[in-house]
Order: sequence, then structure tokens, then C-alpha cells
Amino acid sequence: MPYPDATPEQIGFFREHGYLVVGDTIPQADLDQLEGHCNTLIDEKERLANDWAWDAKESRDQRSFRIVQSSPALVWKDIGEQAYRRWLVSFASQLMGMELEFWYDQFLGKPPGKSVPTEWHQDEGYWGRNLADRGITGWIPLQDVDRVNGCMHFIDGGHVHGVLPHRLVEGMQSDLLICEVDETRTVACPMRRGDVAFHHSKTPHMSTANTGTAWRKAVTNHLQAVGAGGEGGHYPWRVKVNQKTGARVIPESSPLKQADEEAG
Repeated sequence: MPYPDATPEQIGFFREHGYLVVGDTIPQADLDQLEGHCNTLIDEKERLANDWAWDAKESRDQRSFRIVQSSPALVWKDIGEQAYRRWLVSFASQLMGMELEFWYDQFLGKPPGKSVPTEWHQDEGYWGRNLADRGITGWIPLQDVDRVNGCMHFIDGGHVHGVLPHRLVEGMQSDLLICEVDETRTVACPMRRGDVAFHHSKTPHMSTANTGTAWRKAVTNHLQAVGAGGEGGHYPWRVKVNQKTGARVIPESSPLKQADEEAG
């Protein structure tokens, strides 16, 4: 079955609500291949992955990997040629009404029993002002997902209210961010394997901890407007953590970095 184009109804829904779930889109065989590479990231997580929820009480060697964060591109050299990648660019471009290009992907694996939520955040909170209204994410679960094992939750229409103040999550050594949202507008999105969820870069979203009995595996695919240039113009809350050393680094375009240089 060919990958679909966006319908006018889907485009209208996305632009009003800031997210869209597209059902039964990616063939199971393609997902099997993608999941096989992601399983390698889990098996070799100490070498190939970060713990995105690295507990501040743990040393680097003791990280419990409550959220395994990596990229299948590290172990799949031909991933850029896959049909689902090309479809993501085409479909997302239609949703956003602009020409997009693939930027980067992330594998996010939550182990059963010991994971934590991916807290409320907006992608632009991480990326900075450079991608204001010029980014979109396609989230691909590699199994059925629901509230038990960590499905996505969105704030309905939250993309029209600007970037919210973010802060680092208390007790984390990693650079996980959180923002305060109006949770009365939360929409939980259970999905089947083969579905894809798209969300605007300003849409607040989160996923719950995995309290199920098997790994929750998902691949986020981030796209940007052609020529946008990637992240930049960072907000003062943004830091990056080098998980090889534990060092926290302030991006060059952060107001905090610029203030340090002026002071010093």
C-alpha cells in the first residue's frame, strides 16, 4: 500500500490542534527492520546511547538508563534511503505548508518497570528561536502504545501560545526539560504499531512512564524548513550534558553564554 498524501481535513486538523495521528501508515516489515536496529542500541546502550533521565544520584557508570536515548542512524547506514523517511518529509511539508528537510532522529526506549515520564516540553524549548514555527516531529511507536506503557500526550491547540518558560527537571543529571501547561487541555493518544503522530515544534507534549511488561520503543523524527540551519538562538534554560564526562555545556547562542563572555 503506497504511503498517503495529507488530506485537506488532516491539514486543517493539524493547523488547528497542533498535532495529528495518521493511522496504519508504515508497513510492518519496515517497522521490523527499524526495530531490529533499535534493539542493537538497547543491547549496546552503554556505548551507543545516553540516559535521558540520568539520575543525579548516579555516577556515569551507574546510570540506570530509565530513558535510552540514541539514534538508529548510528547503526543503520542506509536509513536515509528508507521509504518511510521520504514519506515523513513529504507529508510533514504538506502539514506545515512549507518545504521541509529531514534533520535528525532519536530512538527513545523506556524499559519496563523502571522508566520515568518524558516531562511536558516543547521542541522549540530545546532547539531555540532559530526554528520558531519552522519545525515538526513525526513520532513512530514500534509497538502498540497506551497510557500504561508510555503513549504521547499533547496540549490541544498549545502551539499557538508561544514558547513557554522551561526549566531543568529536578534531580536529573541529564538535560531533560519541563514546562508548566494547562493540563485540562491534555489529549492522550494511544496508537497502534504502524501509526505515526506528528506535532508542531511549539506543541507541548509528554509521554508517561512505562509501567508495562515490555520495552516501549519509539523513534522521533525531527524535520525543519529547508535552509533553517538547525538549532540556535537558544533560551537561557538550555544546557547540554556530555554523558561521557558529565559536563554541562551552555550553547554558544544562549543569553547566559553571552552574558558570561561580556562579564569576563
